[in-house]
Order: sequence, then structure tokens, then C-alpha cells
Amino acid sequence: MMNGQLQQQIVEHLQYLNMFQLAEIFDFVRFLEHKPREMVPAPDVIDTLCGKYAHRLSSSEEFARRKQEEIRLEEAK
Repeated sequence: MMNGQLQQQIVEHLQYLNMFQLAEIFDFVRFLEHKPREMVPAPDVIDTLCGKYAHRLSSSEEFARRKQEEIRLEEAK
């Protein structure tokens, strides 16, 4: 989505908000303006890292099983 299109969609949605919601959004925008912008790595860097460490990635089910095993071992102490 282009930056201009996103801005237009945000503006269109603002018309449905009440005064308190708008004030909250304004506070959030002011917060974002002063927040340091984080550097986002280029997509090719992310792809390279994911490929390099693909064997280390696991599913959420595997993670949950490992955590349950850790809990069981801790409780057995």
C-alpha cells in the first residue's frame, strides 16, 4: 500500500471517532513523532538470517511441548 493511500484511509476512518478517541490518537501521534525511529533491516537481510538459521526455527507446538517439559522438570526438583 502506498504511503498516500494509507494516509487517506486513516483520514477517512478518523471521521467516525468521537472527541475523546481523537484526543487519544493525537497524543499517540505526538508520541510517535518524538520516538526514535528504529532501523528496520532490509528484507533480503531477514531472508538470509531466516535461511541461515532455518534448522533452529520450531513450531509453536514444539515450543509449547518444550516449555511443558521444562515446567515438569522444575516441579520434580
